[in-house]
Amino acid sequence: MTSLRSLSSMAQGLLEVEGIDFLSRPRWMDVKVRIPLDMRRDGSKAAAKVVEEVLRRVREVKENERAIEPGAVYCYFSESSKGESSRATDIRQVFDGYGSTGRPVFSDFVTMAIERKDAGITELLAGEDMIVTRVTMGRVLRTAQLAEFGKASPVYRILGQVDAGLFPVLNSKERAAFSFQLLRGKTLEGLPRLRVNPVGLADITDLADPAIAQILSRFQQKLDVESLRLAGMEKDEELAEEKVEEFVLPLLQELAKQIGGRARRKGRRTQHANERAAGGDRPTSKAYEDASKAHDQDLYWDEQEGTIVVLGPRSRVHVFTDRAKHVTSVMMQGNAIGKRRQQGRWRPAEPGERGEFRIQLRKQMALAEAPPTPQDAPTEAGSPPPGESSPAGDQS
Repeated sequence: MTSLRSLSSMAQGLLEVEGIDFLSRPRWMDVKVRIPLDMRRDGSKAAAKVVEEVLRRVREVKENERAIEPGAVYCYFSESSKGESSRATDIRQVFDGYGSTGRPVFSDFVTMAIERKDAGITELLAGEDMIVTRVTMGRVLRTAQLAEFGKASPVYRILGQVDAGLFPVLNSKERAAFSFQLLRGKTLEGLPRLRVNPVGLADITDLADPAIAQILSRFQQKLDVESLRLAGMEKDEELAEEKVEEFVLPLLQELAKQIGGRARRKGRRTQHANERAAGGDRPTSKAYEDASKAHDQDLYWDEQEGTIVVLGPRSRVHVFTDRAKHVTSVMMQGNAIGKRRQQGRWRPAEPGERGEFRIQLRKQMALAEAPPTPQDAPTEAGSPPPGESSPAGDQS
């Protein structure tokens, strides 16, 4: 106990000196200690190694934290993420890997997608509302980078990224592209930590589609869980880079699928909802009324479709986009609802999702209740709009 108290006091002192915030400190630090049996000969050496191990752990965490700058990548040449070389110069540029000296290279997303013949680029160029995505692994991004300029450095370790674009931006005619990078760092306990870092000239909060920020937030939550799973796999020693990339590849593919599906779903839903309403076979007429009266526990998020699900009375279930546009309505019994919850397809909507949905819902209902403008005002059957005359011979 005396030895443990001394080690604990020493470790806390080092964290204090290094400026590690109290809330960021773990309960434990796993450190290998060699216990000398001849203290006079080996005591000082053993103590110095323990101190150095704690300091190395602290330095690794601090280097990882300093290297992450929103919208930027780490430049190994300047050893910073704050310089001009760390950021794109155009809103459509994405991270295209490191040069030989560790400088970040940025390229136009559309040009790259055309050269690679990415799926969906033809439709994007034709003017369709598309989000094209591409998954690239970390080793590919470091192909040209030399060892002396950070090729094997753990400071800013990119395991892979999802290039995606083009995203409409609020109050702008330009469209943005991003590289959503999956980074590997370490905790003070020495365990792996996976993080997502959006790299691009635009700000995620400026995108016209607020669901992209929500997707990234949920992705980080998933990475927190996957970090623990990776730590379990690396209990004795770190996995080879190929194995770690194999571990994160499905995560990147799922992120690409969620982001790429946004525009496709948005484009087909309004028409789908109109068809359902016209058919009269679904409880569509109650959709907005039920949604406006729904309690927090009645709102769910569909992980597969990226939609808001509203549980109404009398087995009515309504589906909306995150912008509160009605998609469809169905009659669904409790066991079917429970099955979707158990499968993880439906989860309770988060506070931010509920709040944003209710704001958008009020906007949609206000638009529906607004009086028609003069040019939209209906005319009597068979009579032309004001200021126009019927064509000669028109018998309608």
